Amino acid sequence: MMSPQDWMNEKIQETESIIKATKEQLSALNIPDYVQSLQISSFERRLEDLKREQKEIERVSNKEEMILTMHPPNLPSGQVSVRTFTLVLGGLQNLSDSIANTLFNQPSEKGKIPQDILEQNEFILRETKAGSFKAVLEVKHPEQYTLDEPIQSQIIGELFKLLESSDVPDQLAESISQLGPRTLRNYIEWTKSIKELNTSIELEWTSSFRQPSRISLNVEKAERIFKTLSDFSDTTETEVKITGKLTGANVRIKNFEIVTDEGEKITGRISKDALEKIANLGLNKKCEADLLKVTVIGPANREKVSWTLRDIKLLS
Repeated sequence: MMSPQDWMNEKIQETESIIKATKEQLSALNIPDYVQSLQISSFERRLEDLKREQKEIERVSNKEEMILTMHPPNLPSGQVSVRTFTLVLGGLQNLSDSIANTLFNQPSEKGKIPQDILEQNEFILRETKAGSFKAVLEVKHPEQYTLDEPIQSQIIGELFKLLESSDVPDQLAESISQLGPRTLRNYIEWTKSIKELNTSIELEWTSSFRQPSRISLNVEKAERIFKTLSDFSDTTETEVKITGKLTGANVRIKNFEIVTDEGEKITGRISKDALEKIANLGLNKKCEADLLKVTVIGPANREKVSWTLRDIKLLS
């Protein structure tokens, strides 16, 4: 597949060729210039639109950009304390890292996050601006040769999904159960910092793969989220071995479905170590699977369970 840049370049070249061919045809027919101009004006407007889109793709094609605006109290625009700066930005990085680890490794609280995941998800501070205090952040991804969404925009997409779900306790519980205890811990710490620093924040995200997103987190909202998350802090991780049939698998989005010998349907994420095995396994065959079961207990003892497939093999 072509990259977004190559696809746009091709569309521009096609439009330029159409304009050239149309002009030649109209000139050969001795059509007056003003009539020719009317005939090709729509093509020229289309060409201008494509060139504007091309510039935007070039601007964000190899990176995701976020603007984090902080509103520290009692300081003029363009100033922020070092403590606020490091806690807010560091907390955002930690939260994003834990989400990346869940999506592309496993949701477990145990163990270090693999170095390659950390390197692929590292925010770069490109510049700062006034307007309270704005930090312009980038996270770069490799040059794209396909139209598939890069992992960096998938991670930030999950981050914004989590933030947007935070106003509704049931939705927040669902998101947290899927993203694992490490994400829960980092989200608790981040919202606690925002609350204690008395600093509201805004996040704006620009990507060539998704619509722009913006979300605000004021001090009052951060305190509500912190209190709600504290009720979700009772989590357990259990390693489970089952036998059954793999009835569904999507390697691209890393999801699976297994029906156990007892008839229970289990769905969840595929860890990176199991991706190749599951891709070569085939469906509806007897198999043995090693799973990580993460259970989150929320308010009113509501239980949310998520599953991660860690290993799978065929049974004869």
